[in-house]
Formats: sequence, C-alpha cells, structure tokens
Amino acid sequence: MHQIDPDLLAKSKHWRDDITFRQEVLGKPFDFTSTWGIFSPEKLDDGSLMLLDYIDFQADDNSIDLGCGYGVLGMTAARECPNGQHLLIDKDFVAVEYAKLNCQKNGLNNAEVMLSNGFYHVDKNRKFSLVMSNLPAKASKEQHYLYLLDAYNAMETGARFYVVTINGLRDFMKRSFTEVFGNSDKIKQGKTYTITMAVKE
Repeated sequence: MHQIDPDLLAKSKHWRDDITFRQEVLGKPFDFTSTWGIFSPEKLDDGSLMLLDYIDFQADDNSIDLGCGYGVLGMTAARECPNGQHLLIDKDFVAVEYAKLNCQKNGLNNAEVMLSNGFYHVDKNRKFSLVMSNLPAKASKEQHYLYLLDAYNAMETGARFYVVTINGLRDFMKRSFTEVFGNSDKIKQGKTYTITMAVKE
C-alpha cells in the first residue's frame, strides 16, 4: 500500500490554517485573513493595489466591489468613503466568508458582504455611485458583458466604474465600455496592468 510522505502530511496540516497578514493600503494598515483557494492569499495583489491608487474616492460614495475576493477594494472604499454604504459581492462562498471576517476585523460597519453571481442577487433598487472590479482574465467575454450591462443598470447618473485588467485585455475593455457606457478612459497603463474607467452619463 502506498505511503504518503510524512513531510507532505505535516506541511498540509499547516496549509489548512488561516493565513493572516497586515498590509498598508493608501498609507494605512489593514489586517487580513485568507486561505489557500482564494486569489492572492498571502499578500494583496499588485493589480488591486494599483487600482486603489487611481480611484477618486468621494466621502459620500456608495460603492460595490464586484468579485471582491477577501475584500480589499470594498474595505478600502468603506474606509475612504465613511458617509456611504459599501457592498462586496463574490460568487465564491469561501471568498465571501473571508471578506465578511476582514470587514469585521477592521471595524468597517458601513460594509456588507454577500454571495452573488455578478449582480444577480443584488437588490435591483439599490444604486451605486462607484463600481470597482479587478476583472478576472479567465472570465468569458459573455460574463464581462453581463457585468458591465448589469453595473450600468445599477449605477446612478455620474457614477464611475473602475476596472483593472491585465494589459492583454485593455483593448477589449475599451471596446466593451464604449459599447455599454458610450465612453472609456484609460487612466493608467503599467507594465502588467491597465486601469480603465467609464462614467454613466
């Protein structure tokens, strides 16, 4: 009978433990808990950090973090926009569990987290002035379009939608934003990522 390497078994016990780390976001620290199986579990990913540097947060913004992972975009909006309400959504129940934990741990009482496939489970009467997403490169074009179309319907006039994508998707983002919103603005292009914004006019 095959014997599994005891070293591997010992390591795997450790891998089941929560991962905890503290990291600064816009000059102030957050405490995070995450786990293997959700995106970038050991430290904040460069795309999200780059995106946060270029979002124009307004104190009264009501935001939605689309595909929140363990929560950094929505958490930052909740802290930077204290007069607004902030919704974090993800279709992965594990991500939702950790985003809830991270909002609680950092005392963000103006943030709520829910399981939703895109906007599917979001209250249709709820309106947002700020939409943020670190759009996954692996999502299909159909899924991207559904995100944009549903976001458009959920946004107030004048609301902004910021996304960060890998550079290979920047032309698609420009085209799809222009189709849905009638405008697209490349805010920043780095070596790996591009930040694009559209406004609901």
